Amino acid sequence: MSRAAVKAPVDAALRDTLLARYGATFGTSDQPWRALAQAGAEAPGSADVVLCDGEADAATLARLAAAGATAIESEREGGRWIDTVRSPMGTWVFSAHADGDSAHSPAFTAVLLACLALHFPAHDALCLARAWRPGSLDWPADFARFPQVRHAALVAPEQPAAPFAPCPPLGLYAVVPSAAWIARLVPLGVPTVQLRFKSDDAQAVRDEIARAADAARGSRARLFINDHWREAIALHAGFGNDSTRSGIYGIHLGQEDLDEADLGALRASGLRLGVSTHGYAEMLRVATIGPSYLALGAIFPTTTKVMPTAPQGMGRFQSYAKLMQPVIPSLVGIGGVDAARLPEVLAVGVGSAAVVRAITEAADMPAAVANLLGMFPAG
Repeated sequence: MSRAAVKAPVDAALRDTLLARYGATFGTSDQPWRALAQAGAEAPGSADVVLCDGEADAATLARLAAAGATAIESEREGGRWIDTVRSPMGTWVFSAHADGDSAHSPAFTAVLLACLALHFPAHDALCLARAWRPGSLDWPADFARFPQVRHAALVAPEQPAAPFAPCPPLGLYAVVPSAAWIARLVPLGVPTVQLRFKSDDAQAVRDEIARAADAARGSRARLFINDHWREAIALHAGFGNDSTRSGIYGIHLGQEDLDEADLGALRASGLRLGVSTHGYAEMLRVATIGPSYLALGAIFPTTTKVMPTAPQGMGRFQSYAKLMQPVIPSLVGIGGVDAARLPEVLAVGVGSAAVVRAITEAADMPAAVANLLGMFPAG
């Protein structure tokens, strides 16, 4: 490796045009992102991306990781690029259609740097750079052009699983911490409720799910159980896997929960599956299992849980919805949604928004629910 860093060829005019065009939508970073063909002997920085043709040696990868820099290793496999993105946010491996013979053309590098400067993490920036149509300035929205996730894939990209049963538009989606809250909300006509009960006591979890199911049974409310899929499946099976009888409509899982869940058992139960996503790579990963709905966010700052990413903002939320709605029609906006923000979330056309504090911290909860319900289209 040379003593000095070697910058990768970049179409600077294209990069600058994209930043000017999309900076107001996504916001821009003050970091001077660099794309390097060789890192050089000097210490790399956290705003350096080293583009490697083929696999990088272990010493280089260790040095980049220690510095908080990003490595993108690209190899040709038939008519596709296999990209391994190693950044402080983890390792992702993608497979994407090859538009040309160069793994890192000046246009590709320009889009990659622009997306990094627009605050997209490296794995999402790679997805956008591969999906970008050559010669276009339009933000990518053609799902077929986006990469497939090879790691950490939920199923092999060439063997997509049978989809879960679909969801209709879920409307007002209340996420609450106890069955007592479910019992208060169901009579008020809240169409979708989620029990997010946190406990390490297995019996307490089973009891809380049973109480929530009792509260929802016989109503029009759709009850989702967060995280505790084993207990929910067991209760549901006791009622012949019939949601009308069990009171449980579906399961909601986060990204980490998917790695541990038995997706086959979930699918066989007939329960719907909703999944939280926080960006392009996660949406592409989850799409292969055909969930019943995707939750997109967090759109706004939230204090109800520790989020893996910064607030996405309305620009990202709109771009996510435009990409994913043709693939998974039922979408839910999540994260910091309250009465003031709900109209702009619904204006994107997602049909559902999850709320927490707008209900649980309301001075007059029934009035708050009525106000929120009134913002959704009739029917």
